[in-house]
Amino acid sequence: MKKRKRRKLTKPKRHLKLNKVTFSKLTLHKLDWLEWITIGLAVWFLMYPQPYELLLGLLLAIPIIGLLLNGLHKPSMASLVEISADKDGEEKYDVADFIDIAAWVILLRVLLDYEFESIYSMIIPGTIACIIILAILFSTHKLLENTTRNKWWIYTSLIFNVSIYSYAGTYAANCTYDYSKPTVYQTEILSKRISKSKRRRTYYVEVAPWGHHYDREEISVPRVQYDELEIGNKINIDLKQGLFNIGWYYIERR
Repeated sequence: MKKRKRRKLTKPKRHLKLNKVTFSKLTLHKLDWLEWITIGLAVWFLMYPQPYELLLGLLLAIPIIGLLLNGLHKPSMASLVEISADKDGEEKYDVADFIDIAAWVILLRVLLDYEFESIYSMIIPGTIACIIILAILFSTHKLLENTTRNKWWIYTSLIFNVSIYSYAGTYAANCTYDYSKPTVYQTEILSKRISKSKRRRTYYVEVAPWGHHYDREEISVPRVQYDELEIGNKINIDLKQGLFNIGWYYIERR
């Protein structure tokens, strides 16, 4: 009888399969608790922003805390981006909630609560803040290597959201934590209007020229203040220097 040749048993090779949810399963799951805290604080800050200074401070701190915690073992930057597919099979790149939700809610509150004296004055402070946050990001996370994902989209989505957070956060801190003495200007209410959209209403009063503002302008105000003000009323506008030397102003409450 012929002896049968024994086949060598070889161990199956292990392949690293990067599917649609690998990045989130490997890394972001360990910071689920921070993402839920971010979502809760963001909803609170958006719907009922009191205590304002405390809520803003927490939302400003969370992205930095998240970057440091996620970067403890120097993972890839891809660990901060969850990749999924839409109904057409196209990949969607979603930055970790502790970065993007904090960034966009802070930006929305800035647009609702504060008036810019000059947008150019925030370029330098905002850029410095952005460089600092990007330095933290690049020092705690590895660059993308050996990935089948679109590196351009991952880098772009991260840098874009970090930029939103940096500039909005800088301006929010500039106004919220500004305890300087204001310069007061008196002017007059010329008209009032309400801007309506499907989700919300914005209240505006138009005021006569004041200080170095040589044209009539509209200023958004809270609804309670809008109801208090009448056309023809004399009002005071407070101009403040800002924590980072970014001027801003508001209509004094009566």
